[in-house]
Amino acid sequence: MTTEKQEYLYNFVGGGWNSEYAHSVEEAIFQAKNRWSNSSNSEIDETSFRVSSKNDYNALLRLAY
Repeated sequence: MTTEKQEYLYNFVGGGWNSEYAHSVEEAIFQAKNRWSNSSNSEIDETSFRVSSKNDYNALLRLAY
């Protein structure tokens, strides 16, 4: 585990994405599961979690426009 939080990007099954700030990928998954636990149509793809890079983040933003 690192001392600084990193931004982790992740995808939803069926489309869409979001991010979490966490110390580890396990913590990011835990946070995301809690964040979306009350949403019946937001199934998280746990295999998609990755540390955000500027290029990856910008590519995801371009998909929204």
